[in-house]
Amino acid sequence: MKAESFFIRPRPLSQFIDLLAAKTIEKPEPKKDYKIFAGTDEQFFMQAAGEVDDILSKDKREIEDKPKKNKFHTSSKNAFRVYPRKPDQPYYFAEPFSKKLYGNFIKKWKVRDTWPSSVNPYSDIYRDFLKLQVTLDNTSPLPQQVTLWGDAGTFDGTLPTPDQVDHHTVTGTMSAPAGIEPQGIVYNPATEQILVANQISGNISVFNSNNQLVQVVQLLPSLPGLTSPVAIAINTNSSSSHYGYAYVACSVSNQVAVIDNLLNVVSMITTGTRPLAIAFNPITTSVLTSNLVDNTVTVIDAETLIERPGSPLHTGHNPTGIGVNPENGDSYVANSLDNNLTVFDHTNASVATIAVGIYPTSIIYNPATHAMYAISSKGNSVARINPLTYTVTTTLATGLKPLHGFFDSDNSYLYVQNTGDNTFTIIRPDNTKVDGLHLGNQNTGGAFNPFTHSIYVSDTAHNTVNIIGYLDTTSFITPDPGYAAANAEFRLSPAILQHVKFVVTGQERLSAFRRNRFTVFGTARSTPMSFDALTSPQSTLNVSEAFELAGTLIDNKMNWRFTLPGLQRVTILLWYRQFMMGDFLAASPDLKSLKQSIL
Repeated sequence: MKAESFFIRPRPLSQFIDLLAAKTIEKPEPKKDYKIFAGTDEQFFMQAAGEVDDILSKDKREIEDKPKKNKFHTSSKNAFRVYPRKPDQPYYFAEPFSKKLYGNFIKKWKVRDTWPSSVNPYSDIYRDFLKLQVTLDNTSPLPQQVTLWGDAGTFDGTLPTPDQVDHHTVTGTMSAPAGIEPQGIVYNPATEQILVANQISGNISVFNSNNQLVQVVQLLPSLPGLTSPVAIAINTNSSSSHYGYAYVACSVSNQVAVIDNLLNVVSMITTGTRPLAIAFNPITTSVLTSNLVDNTVTVIDAETLIERPGSPLHTGHNPTGIGVNPENGDSYVANSLDNNLTVFDHTNASVATIAVGIYPTSIIYNPATHAMYAISSKGNSVARINPLTYTVTTTLATGLKPLHGFFDSDNSYLYVQNTGDNTFTIIRPDNTKVDGLHLGNQNTGGAFNPFTHSIYVSDTAHNTVNIIGYLDTTSFITPDPGYAAANAEFRLSPAILQHVKFVVTGQERLSAFRRNRFTVFGTARSTPMSFDALTSPQSTLNVSEAFELAGTLIDNKMNWRFTLPGLQRVTILLWYRQFMMGDFLAASPDLKSLKQSIL
């Protein structure tokens, strides 16, 4: 039987199927020329692998059950082969499958019983099959969807958007040489600087937009602990002559320190006893401090830097926080022992008392919702307040012991700092939220810088300020180094699975598992798999034996998709057989000899 020359692409798929199935086809007339494959080696093998895979996937069950009914050509010694080519020269094929080659392949294809009912389900697996281990880490506290294998089995993400808060990360730290116990933090829009109040060292650290220390402003008296700055407010009224001035609440010296835009201390103004919080009111151009011991609020004219007539204002017991509605000039004071808020209008008249959660500590205005939010430290909650009716419209749970919060203008979200578990609770305008984001230690200091699009949080325990930005990619899934190489190999040389085991580090199982197979038309055939039904015979917690995957392929036309729980690792153990394209496209004599034999 004389060898013939042909190639996959020019012939119809039906003829190629006939060749693999060893059916009789009409032999073409001999030709003196050769068909050339115009493509790279990788493209050639990918196409050849795809053709073979389509045929074998379609007929797998029939071939397994009835192998003796198939007919074979036995006269060919070369079987189905491709001969290596030199640059710019064609591939050459000889005849279809030989019986021996076909038999060897069927032997590799056969799947052995590994169900728990078998006597020893793993004895044959460990001895006779290739083995592979793949590990994947979810670095996010939230569950993430994973796609393995095939063209989609990569983990290169895009830059996250501001609303993807689960992609926040600590990008750096700032510290001042003499900054001890950093507390309150603010962003100054007039100077584009970040100011940090250092309570024990009695000074203010000033950083520029490049997060570099510009100056340490020492307050008087300079002895440690005698001034005790704890909070800062900025004059944000652009029409004010003191626009950009910083006002510092000094809790031990019972004063407000005024710092101009050249970072000079221009005034020290007396307040009530133990001022803990401070706010600037742009409607009245005034500065307000809540005084813990006196149960009062001191009102200071931001232009003249003197206390206004009618000040101090009387509040409830132990006022610890103060916030301002910049739309109408209302001031909200958190009375921590009374579990309520006292509201003063722009004339400093008391207009409402609002019951909130246990031990309110601070109040924040959110321009995205035009609402006020009261944080209750011992209630582990945030109350959303309608500023027109002075009523609580929603109460949202937070992490442990929330003390402070701030607004992010990039995503219009409210960030609540939970000091009890060092996490953020992030509240969206629609009242949905993200809980449990751990991004370093939390304290009473936090601010958003719209110039650098970064968040600054005081880390009192380490005398630093953590800078929070975003990851460089949206992918939280980190595979082990060998996964990419294995996936690339399986795309060219498919693997037939014998058994798969999934082991998760925590007690949560994988969920939403689907095995997807794609047709030549681009449609997908999706098969779900429940891990609740795949409990390991040796373990009932986080180990799953995926018997249902036995006999399935890993190649370039399929993938697995599932959900991996937050901050967990999954280890996937695979036992498989692999058919190389060399099983069908074997070595041959040199090209010159082949040409002569065909001619």
